[in-house]
Amino acid sequence: MTDSSSKGVIKEGSIAQFMRKRTQLVGFSIERHKHTQYVAEFLDNALDAIETAHWKYKAFNNLSPQSPQVEYSVKPLNMNGARVKVTDISARLKELLEPLKPIINDEPLTLIIIQRVEKPEILPDDIQGSDIEMYSFEAFDNGVGMRPVDLEKYGIYLASSKAEKLKQTRGSQGFGAPSAFSDAQNTTGKPIVVVSKHIKERRGEASVFYTTGENTKKYSVPPTGVQVPFKHGTYVQLSYLNVKYVRSYADEYVRQTALLNSHVTIIFVDPNGDVAIYPRRVNQFPAEPVYTEPHPESTSIGDFQDLIRNTKHNKLIDFLTKSFCRIGGKRAKDIIENANKDLRYKLSPNSQVKKLSDEQINALYKAFISMKYPSPPVDTVVPVGKEVLQEVIKKHFNAEFVEATTRPPTSSKGLAFVVEAAIAYDPNNPALNDSGNTVLYRFTNRTPKLRDNSDCAIWKAASSVNWKNYKIDRGDNGLPKGPVKLFVNVSGPFVHVMFKAQSKQALAADDILVKEIKLALEELGRKLKAHIVKGEIETRKKQRAQTLLEHAKVFARSLVSIEETDPELKVKPTYEELYKNIEEMILSTERKTVQKERKQQKPRTKTKKPREKIKTETLDKSIPKLETKLEIKSEPTPENKSEATPETIPTESLTQMAKT
Repeated sequence: MTDSSSKGVIKEGSIAQFMRKRTQLVGFSIERHKHTQYVAEFLDNALDAIETAHWKYKAFNNLSPQSPQVEYSVKPLNMNGARVKVTDISARLKELLEPLKPIINDEPLTLIIIQRVEKPEILPDDIQGSDIEMYSFEAFDNGVGMRPVDLEKYGIYLASSKAEKLKQTRGSQGFGAPSAFSDAQNTTGKPIVVVSKHIKERRGEASVFYTTGENTKKYSVPPTGVQVPFKHGTYVQLSYLNVKYVRSYADEYVRQTALLNSHVTIIFVDPNGDVAIYPRRVNQFPAEPVYTEPHPESTSIGDFQDLIRNTKHNKLIDFLTKSFCRIGGKRAKDIIENANKDLRYKLSPNSQVKKLSDEQINALYKAFISMKYPSPPVDTVVPVGKEVLQEVIKKHFNAEFVEATTRPPTSSKGLAFVVEAAIAYDPNNPALNDSGNTVLYRFTNRTPKLRDNSDCAIWKAASSVNWKNYKIDRGDNGLPKGPVKLFVNVSGPFVHVMFKAQSKQALAADDILVKEIKLALEELGRKLKAHIVKGEIETRKKQRAQTLLEHAKVFARSLVSIEETDPELKVKPTYEELYKNIEEMILSTERKTVQKERKQQKPRTKTKKPREKIKTETLDKSIPKLETKLEIKSEPTPENKSEATPETIPTESLTQMAKT
C-alpha cells in the first residue's frame, strides 16, 4: 500500500489564481476609488499607445496649434453580456464614434465612458448593500493598436509590451488590465469585449472572452476580422459592480491627467451623463524616451546572476560591456583584474560566461559593485518641460502668478530621473482660494496620484519646506495654506522601482529624490516671494499716492483762496490747473520712490556701492510750471532782482510744501 503523503503536499499555483482573489492589491476594492482605478488603468494605456503611434509611425504630424472644437453625446449601451455578437460590437462602435468622425483619424484622442446599467437580482455574498450598482465601462483610443498575435495575449497577467525593459512609460508591470478584467468577471460574471486595429494591419479584430485562473483566455466570440470606423486604435468594454459613483474622484483623475498631457484630447463621460472635454492645447508631442542597458548601481546580485544565465554573449568582456551602460573596455578589464585578486582560478576577458563557477561569479560581482561609475544617461528621461508646464497651468487656472522649473537630470539606484515643479498663486481666484480643494498635485511620468498622500516622497518633501520664509502660511500638515497650488512631476525609469505598492500611488522616500523635490519647490518659493513683495510695493504706492492726492486738493484750494485775496495778481490759474500740476509732481515722486524700494528688495552684492542721494530733479522741474502760471508779467527793478518779488509765489515755498 502506497503512502499518499509520498506524493507531496505542495501545490503549484499561478499568478492569475493569486491575483483574481486579490484585485484589491492593485486598487480594485469596493469603494469610490475603484471607479478611478478603472479610469486610470485604461487612460494610462491609451496615452502610451497614442504616443507610440506618433513616435514609431508619425501618426499625428502637422497638428494645428490647438485641437478643433468638438461636441459629444452618447447613447446607452445595448450589448447583452455573454450573448453579444460581432454585429452588435460593430453597431456600438459606429454610434459611439460617429460624433468624433471629423477628428478620429487626425487628432490624438482618447474616450472614456462610464454608464449605469441594470444590476443583477442576485449579488455575490461579499458585495451587498443598497448603494451597490452595476456600471458599463468603455474605453477607446486611436493609438497604435494591437496586432492579432498581441491581442491574443492582452489580458494575461505579466504580458506587457513594457514589462521587460525599464523605460519611461506610464505602465510597465502587466497587472493593470488583467486585474480590471478579473474584477469585472468576479463581480458581474460578464465577459470582456475588445476590438483593436494595428496601424499596419488592413482590418481590425474583435473578440469576446473570459480570463481564467490558469492565466489563459476562454473565448465566447473568437478573434474575428471586422471593419472598424478608425484607421488604428483599441476599444474595450466591460462591466463591474461598485458603490454609487460620486464626483471628484474619477473625474478629478481625468482633469489632472489632461493637465500634464496637453498633447492629447481627452473626453470623459461620467455615469450622470456629464461630458467633460479636455482639448489638446499644444501641437508638439514629448520626445521619445530612450532605453538604455541597466546601470551597474541598479544591479543586484540576483539580477547579475540572471543576466549571466541568460546572456547571449560568450566572452566575459562582451558580457560586461554590452549588458550594462557606462562600462567600456578599460573599465571591464579593471573589474576582471580586481576579481582575480580573490580567485585561485583566474578570469580573463575571453573567459566563457556560461562556464563561470559560483565562486568566480561572486568575486566578479564584488569587483563589479566596488567600481565607481558615471551617472546613467539622461536621454532616458523626458520631462514635460518648464515652458509647457507653465503654459498649461496658466491656461487651466488663469492665475495672476504661475512659475515652473525643471531640475537638471540626476540619478539614484542607478536609474535616471528628473524633477519638475510649478506653483500657481492668486488671492483673487476662487479656484485657488478654496480650502477644500487639493493643494499639492503629485505626478509620476505625467500620471496623477490621488491616494496615499502622506506616504509619498513628494508629499514629504513639500511638507518639509518652510513656506513662511516665502510669505505663505503653512498648514498643520506642513503644506502651504492659502491661494496657492503646487505641482510636482517625477519622470524617468527610476519611478518604476520606487513605488511602494502595486497600486502605484506613492513613491518611497529616497534621499536624493526628496532633496531634488525640495530644491525645486524652494526655487519656486523664492520667485513667489519676489512676486508678493512686488505686489506689496505697488499697494503701498497706490495708498500713499491716494493720501497725497487727497491733500493736494486741499492745497490747490488754498492757493486759489490766496489768489482771490491778492488784488495785484493779474494771472490767476484755475483750481483744475493747479491740481493737475500738483498731481504730476506727486506721481512723479512716487515713481522714484517705488524704483528705490524695488532696488532695496534685490539681493545685495559683495561690492559695496555708495548710496545715491535722493534726487528731486523731477519735482524741481515741475515747480516752474506753477511759477510761470502765477508770475505777474512786470519788469523787476535792479534793486530787487535777487529777491522774491511780492507779485511772485516763492519757488522754495512751493517745493517745500510739495515735498512735505
